[in-house]
Amino acid sequence: MVEFLNSLFGTGSFIPHGHCYLWKPGLVWLNITSDALIAIAYYSIPITLFYFVKRRRDLPFNWIFLLFGAFIVACGTTHLMDVWTLWHPTYWLSASLKAITAFVSVFTATKLIPIIPLALAIPSPGQLEQSNQALQVQISERLAIETELRQYQTQLENLVGDRTAQLAASNRQMEDLLNREQEARAQAENAKAEIQTYAEQLTLALNAAKMGSWDWDLTTNHVAWTPNHELMFGYEVSTPNLTYDDWASRVHPADLPQVEAAVHQALVNHEDYSFEYRLRLPDGTERWIDTFGRGEYNSAGEPIRMVGMVLDMTNRKLAEQSLQERAAELTRLNAVLEQTTALLKERNQELDQFAYVVSHDLKAPLRAIANLSEWVEEDLGNQIPEVNKHQLQLMRRRVYRLEALINGLLEYSRAGRKEVPIEPVDTAQLLADILDSLAPPAAFQITVEPGMPSLTTKRLLLSQVFSNLIGNGIKHHPRDDGNVTISVQDEGAAYKFAIADDGAGIDPSYHQRIFVIFQTLKARDEQENTGIGLSIVKKIIETEGGSIWLESQPDQGATFYFTWLKNPKIQSDS
Repeated sequence: MVEFLNSLFGTGSFIPHGHCYLWKPGLVWLNITSDALIAIAYYSIPITLFYFVKRRRDLPFNWIFLLFGAFIVACGTTHLMDVWTLWHPTYWLSASLKAITAFVSVFTATKLIPIIPLALAIPSPGQLEQSNQALQVQISERLAIETELRQYQTQLENLVGDRTAQLAASNRQMEDLLNREQEARAQAENAKAEIQTYAEQLTLALNAAKMGSWDWDLTTNHVAWTPNHELMFGYEVSTPNLTYDDWASRVHPADLPQVEAAVHQALVNHEDYSFEYRLRLPDGTERWIDTFGRGEYNSAGEPIRMVGMVLDMTNRKLAEQSLQERAAELTRLNAVLEQTTALLKERNQELDQFAYVVSHDLKAPLRAIANLSEWVEEDLGNQIPEVNKHQLQLMRRRVYRLEALINGLLEYSRAGRKEVPIEPVDTAQLLADILDSLAPPAAFQITVEPGMPSLTTKRLLLSQVFSNLIGNGIKHHPRDDGNVTISVQDEGAAYKFAIADDGAGIDPSYHQRIFVIFQTLKARDEQENTGIGLSIVKKIIETEGGSIWLESQPDQGATFYFTWLKNPKIQSDS
């Protein structure tokens, strides 16, 4: 029961009836005044009828006046309900009152029809007087025709019964029509709600996309714009009476002829209209607009209406212009880079030629010095004191060291600049070849852990890195029975290799120094070493996009780690 009352007196999702009048005061008050006056008139009539019936108690079937009074009161109530629903959408209550009114109306009509013949039979005062005069005469006649009247009464009763059945059928038809009317009204309300929902969704979509829409009546030249469209074109929202000329005044003068030609062509060819153009607002601001339109035509094929959408694409145009400027700048920078690269390549070639010449010119006298010292030692034989022999040997060793230093400098200068082919490399086989070439002492143990990868890379550079690091682990080991272990770990974009030994180790304070060119931890006379090998390794690894570092403590061995990209860097010979 509570739910029924809530639905009866509730407003639901309906809107007040005043929205249909667009809340125009004149139209609203005209309806209010009319309905109120009708209701007052309806309520006054039953009062008069009640007074009349009360005063004339001798009237036959005076109950019909009470039914008429109830019917008129119900009609007046429906008019008051129309005033109420202007602000309060209690349409279920309104419909229920109308249903009650309909029921009372039909019931009154059904009761009225049978008594019409009786009402018509009521004599007037003049007729009553004549009837009274002729009553005596009619008494005798009445007795004669009493039998005939009974027959007529029977026929009348039969006729009334038929009419009652017809009225009942008519009532059922009216009820059926009323139900259909209510169903049609409900369907109309649902359709109205769906249209309202669709309109709200469309408005929301336009607002979210920051788009506007327009509707151009070609017969009146009037244009209806949505708020977004008005703001886009620099007008205040709800500006009245906008026309085609108002639109044209906002189009950039340089673009207006092309835009109008495109609109004309679309209407003539019955095609969709799509165009990009600029706006020039009164404050001098320029905007880019993308528009789409579609025409409507009459039966003769003449355009009568055009509707469409507009989208502000100023930001996109500015971004495109910015990208074009960025592209032009990149083109210029690429040209400069190509010139710089060509110049650098030329300078590197000159440097390589210079280094070759210098190394040749330096190594030639060094070889001569070494050869002369050997010849002097061979020619004098036992005549040279042991001290002088030692000095000659020391001189040759330093000559050889200087030659090795020159070779190392050449190799360091070329590291990272020399074009090296890329080829498939089996790291396990590469390490086997390197170990064979290094020829470690027989008691020295070198272990290559399983899982060494196969990759496509610069074989020569990777071989040079492994050779130097493993060779250092052998050469600088204090014992002939040392151990070196080589392992690998996959780190996604690169492999991390480790070369670990169990030698004397390196103090952490020297971990960065050993990668600096010409830096050694022992005197060169104590152990032949140019101090270039690790600097070359570091340069190669970093040029190829990797990194190298050391973990070591004194008397705890040393482990060199380096990363090597799975996909090699491609660079030109520069």
